Amino acid sequence: MLTSTRTRVGWQDVISEAPSSASILIVEDQPDIRRSLQKLVSAFGYQVKAAASAEEADTWLTAQRFEVILLDIELPRMKGIEFLQWALQRDPEVAVIMLTGLDDPRIAEECIDAGARTYLVKPVEEKFLRLALRDALAMRRILVDRNDLSQRY
Repeated sequence: MLTSTRTRVGWQDVISEAPSSASILIVEDQPDIRRSLQKLVSAFGYQVKAAASAEEADTWLTAQRFEVILLDIELPRMKGIEFLQWALQRDPEVAVIMLTGLDDPRIAEECIDAGARTYLVKPVEEKFLRLALRDALAMRRILVDRNDLSQRY
């Protein structure tokens, strides 16, 4: 099922057709936060898978394609920023939203420079998470359409 979403971006209107059942991968090592995010994102109507580590996330990414990854910046054995770079090399069209417990502008800038779509501070408010997912999916749709057009012409 496709739903039309209109988002105001400065002076532009961006209209995207995004599947309401988009696949979201949550990568968060803290079980309570992971379960909470999984329930919340599922309640938004998305298909959700969750991973506790970069290794588990790799298994999911091998098994299926995701439109968005919600990625904790601090993971065991691998920094979230390293996983972000690896995930974007694997699938340049995936939208990544970084999650962190620290509200540090330098970390936010590093994440965005590395290719993250946005950066959210935990605990994440429902309305900000919903908007971040909607924005990430809309921008991903634009990127996918642009890539399709450039391959055709």
